Amino acid sequence: MSQIPRYAWNGADARFDDVNPLVDWEFETEPELGVGGERMHYTRGKTLGGSSARNFMIYQRPTKGSLEKWAREVEDERYKWENFRKYYDRSVTFNKADVTKRLANLTPPNDSSGERATSGPVQISYANYVLPFTSWVLKAAGALGMKALPGYLDGELLGSGWNMQTTDPNTMIRDSSETAYLRPAMNRSNLVVHRSTMALKVLFEGTEAVGVSCSADGKPFTLEARKEVIVSAGAIQSPQLLMVSGIGPKETLQKFGIPVVVDAPGVGHGLEDHPAVGTTHKVLVESSTALDTPEKVLAATQNFLANGTGPLTSTGIDVFGWEKLPRQLLSNATLASLDSTPEDWPDVEYMSLCLYPGLPPDEDDYVGITAVLVNAFSRGNVSIQSSSMLDPPIIHLNFLTDSRDQDMAIAALKRIRKIISHASLFPVVVPDSEAVPGKVVQTDADLLQYVKASARTISHASSTCKMGRKGDKMAVVDSEGRVFGTRGLKVVDLSAVPFLPPGHPMAIIYALAEMTSDRILEGEEKGAEESQ
Repeated sequence: MSQIPRYAWNGADARFDDVNPLVDWEFETEPELGVGGERMHYTRGKTLGGSSARNFMIYQRPTKGSLEKWAREVEDERYKWENFRKYYDRSVTFNKADVTKRLANLTPPNDSSGERATSGPVQISYANYVLPFTSWVLKAAGALGMKALPGYLDGELLGSGWNMQTTDPNTMIRDSSETAYLRPAMNRSNLVVHRSTMALKVLFEGTEAVGVSCSADGKPFTLEARKEVIVSAGAIQSPQLLMVSGIGPKETLQKFGIPVVVDAPGVGHGLEDHPAVGTTHKVLVESSTALDTPEKVLAATQNFLANGTGPLTSTGIDVFGWEKLPRQLLSNATLASLDSTPEDWPDVEYMSLCLYPGLPPDEDDYVGITAVLVNAFSRGNVSIQSSSMLDPPIIHLNFLTDSRDQDMAIAALKRIRKIISHASLFPVVVPDSEAVPGKVVQTDADLLQYVKASARTISHASSTCKMGRKGDKMAVVDSEGRVFGTRGLKVVDLSAVPFLPPGHPMAIIYALAEMTSDRILEGEEKGAEESQ
């Protein structure tokens, strides 16, 4: 089911009554004060392909300004847009919308930026299905000042545009790092994949990484490294693996009797995430009822399998809108902090959804508008509860605890109400039909209580093995992913970015991996030249 876009929602809820233990680590956060002290399920892919096999397949790139900030903070100009862009292009193949399977008024304009991405392993495409509500919400976005963008591939986000998915353009089946990168390489003699195997500890001789201790269904064995060890366990488990291996805050390691290889206080700290909150409204066009009967599901399944069309080809997220929140909605303290970020960095991302949160009260159609805070200030952490990787890590998102984030969440809800009540939507939105949270929720205090009761993560945990300069005591890796204080050890995943750029980070990871592979090959070539 995880291969089919519409079913990406299955097992991804913040509650534990919706978890798929076959492909999920079943991680649970600590009580989160920002959401009323609740513990939350934190989705992570326990499968080949990792979370790229579990996410919502959203592909877009960060802004040029955010990459300029990245390059400046790590003192490496290769992360500037004009230098880093080639790795984004190299990782994907862009596919135009299939005009034979979409209505003309629901077909994205040609994105000329996609013409640079013609031979990458990951397919990016547009769903062969669009909700009727989508064309109307785009009109409202435009009327409220969000300019129409051809796409999100060229370092610009402020505006509105169409969602691109990592799916095969013909079958609409998910592409992941497994299907795109791993499977084509499986027959290579220099690749061995150990399935159902847990990395228990990175092994060191002094401060040089020389191998990895592993367990396959309880059977221990050791993998020896001839050149280096590369950790790609994600923003939750990479810091955990470093800590149980002796790299992390000294006091934490000593607490569990772990010999200290490197006292690295930044390991596990500075976790960034994107909280989301939204509203739900009754509409007069088909939306949440698209798959509400067995007959509709059967027809949708037949269309999907026969020709890659119908509602199963889409996650239900057709378009995005990105903006800086109207300044009159925010406090002076929040504004001062927001103004310190790059000019092209949005404060919030809007998504229109075809779902009702939970069971709908009737058989009518509903849409949701979700706001994602992509310029958040709250920071969390990952730690360990023992010296073993077999025990789950301690996860504390800590999101929505910063008053500036609460301020932005309230402003975002007000902005959603402005969008949904715009005259452009009069023909399709039932007047005064806000189902969640409902019109009775009006004051800032009431809106904040609703935020705390309903906000959720979209699983963008990052920066827990932060990339940075050598003099930064909280930095864990340098601009090439090499762990400070060690030799032969790299971290290459979302834990190793200096901060979380705006938007959905999958494209960043593919580009970062492409860059790292180039640097590895450059090092091999340099070594060969020196040996001659």
